[in-house]
Amino acid sequence: MTTLRIGVCVLCLYVVTSRGQLQIDSPAASRPVSVNQDQLSAQVGKGGRRLQQSALQLSALDPVSATTADLVDDPTGRGHLLDRLADSLNYIQQYTYQSYPAANFEVPYTIDPTAYLGAAAGPTNGTWRVVGNSGSTPVHALPFTNELVLFMQRTSNSNGSSYDSFLNVDNNTQSEIAAIYNMTDNTFRPFHITEHPFCSAQTLLPNGQGIIVGGDPLNLIEGFLTNGLQTVRVFDPATQTYQVVGEMERGRWYPSVTVLADGDLLIVGGMQQEAGGWAADESPSTTSQPTVKCAPNTGGSIADPSYDNPTYQIMSSTNYSLSPALTLTILLQSWPINSYPFLAQLPQGSVLIIAGSLMDTLLFGVDGASRDNSTGMLPTLPVPVNYPMSAAFTLMPLQGPDYNASAFVAGGNDEYCANAMSAGGSKSWLFDVSPGADHSLIEEALSFPRVMGEMTLLPDGRVFLCNGAQVGIAGGAGPNEDDASNGATIGEIYDPSKPVGQRWSQVADSMIWRLYHSEAFLTSNAEVFVSGSESTDEHRVQIYTPDYLYTSNPRPVITAVNGSAQTAGVYDVDAQVGYSQNFTIGFSGVTTLDRVVFNRLVGSTHGVHADQRQIVLDCSVTTGTAICSSPPNNYIAPPGVYMLFVLNQGVPSRAKYISLQLAGTMTKLPATATAG
Repeated sequence: MTTLRIGVCVLCLYVVTSRGQLQIDSPAASRPVSVNQDQLSAQVGKGGRRLQQSALQLSALDPVSATTADLVDDPTGRGHLLDRLADSLNYIQQYTYQSYPAANFEVPYTIDPTAYLGAAAGPTNGTWRVVGNSGSTPVHALPFTNELVLFMQRTSNSNGSSYDSFLNVDNNTQSEIAAIYNMTDNTFRPFHITEHPFCSAQTLLPNGQGIIVGGDPLNLIEGFLTNGLQTVRVFDPATQTYQVVGEMERGRWYPSVTVLADGDLLIVGGMQQEAGGWAADESPSTTSQPTVKCAPNTGGSIADPSYDNPTYQIMSSTNYSLSPALTLTILLQSWPINSYPFLAQLPQGSVLIIAGSLMDTLLFGVDGASRDNSTGMLPTLPVPVNYPMSAAFTLMPLQGPDYNASAFVAGGNDEYCANAMSAGGSKSWLFDVSPGADHSLIEEALSFPRVMGEMTLLPDGRVFLCNGAQVGIAGGAGPNEDDASNGATIGEIYDPSKPVGQRWSQVADSMIWRLYHSEAFLTSNAEVFVSGSESTDEHRVQIYTPDYLYTSNPRPVITAVNGSAQTAGVYDVDAQVGYSQNFTIGFSGVTTLDRVVFNRLVGSTHGVHADQRQIVLDCSVTTGTAICSSPPNNYIAPPGVYMLFVLNQGVPSRAKYISLQLAGTMTKLPATATAG
């Protein structure tokens, strides 16, 4: 059984190391966090963008178990662990769920935003509450329809760091690599993934299972944690087991993955080792070439094939076969600032890819990729927006009859070659990517500079922005070293229905720094689940409740969804529908509806919400009943699991989980799986 130790995250002072990076200097006692505005003005400067400040105080963490650090470098010191893992399946199945009372957390359950924004009433800006402990220090968060979340993290003593873990097993001598968090009762248990998944790509398969692509080759533990760079794993939330289903041709660290219209998976980019990319290790072990310096690329290939992986592969979602790895020109041109490239299946059939500052729409096949000429040439963004610049990205809601797609990017950095002392990005860009459209960038100003932000599509069509830092770039090696500081704790909401220049507004202050390796995603209760911040060793889980759940308007309740028979292999959903199909929704609590949407169930890692999209449905509404048309085709809404929300006067219901599937049977995970 996991031994729990009470501890909370420390908000730390940061100093610049000789490498020009920010390092945490943990105070011996708690102290208020303050910012000298004059000193930072030279760093942030440019446009006079002010920094958000916080008066938050937090106490320091308990020290980590002294025995933990022995395991990676001392093989003889882990003999007892290997003995237990000789029967690893039986050993790991003994992991049990644990609770951690939120009363032990220093931040109150509910935070009144009026103290920070001067708003007339707290509900105007929504509220935050702490609900539990994540167990891990999550780098990845992947939710499922049974209200479980798979958290994955870095090994607790990698890169010389030593941070707190509530996942210690084997008499507190080893920390697990993952946790399963239950959103229903806010408990967690350790979970084991042998093939190191740190900094992999993730999304949900059309059948609702999770897929994890690539991972980390470093900080391995013989018999316990192996190289995960080329591994593809599938996680089954029903049995809470996973299985390795494929090995890619080449390693992928920091890749991206998205579900295509036919349900197959597009895997793009990444690196072949944990080194070589801009802002990574200065002396890659597999190349004699020096690390490429950040500079605007004029179009020539500067990629070093010994560690870069400028390729894509397509993986079948039914038999997990992989196509050959083929080179993408846009990855060659945008390297080295294109890790975790942004991807989105578009209604016109092509896939939007944003790599560095470059954008294109491509048609992908197993034999090659070609440009979608119907879209036309897309503009170049003013600065690179992928890791480590790490802007936030989402596709905006799609609505008939035309389902024109617009992409949205916010924050990141305002400098082309940013560093640990650069200001976070202070702008957002909205642009139409549909064929024949004006693709000009619609630029607006954020309230605060923000890098590593997270954007979540709310059911009412607005976009919630949270997490991130106001200074620096993404990157770091756990609590001992970080490349960003000064957390951006005040959330912002973007309302596309308002005039340009008036769309961003501030909302409540979470009072918790969420820096590098933080996550956020929409829950079935129309709230936002927020976790992580490896930089500050943060274990507290928060829920942000938007203003729409505080109005005096009644909340609708979905009483029934009359879809088609459920396809074999798709489970834990309330109904299944096909494409261009009428289905009936029963509702109560209100007499009519003014909006019905499908929000795809998605997770988050490194600010990437793979496959995030919302489709507004066309419905005919009478008292207590809505007859709605499902999306016309699989390009508008790729097959998979969606949350169905109905809204009245802007107030959303709790969601029902809907499986939107192509004709045929979806394949389940094979019976032989690995328990965590």
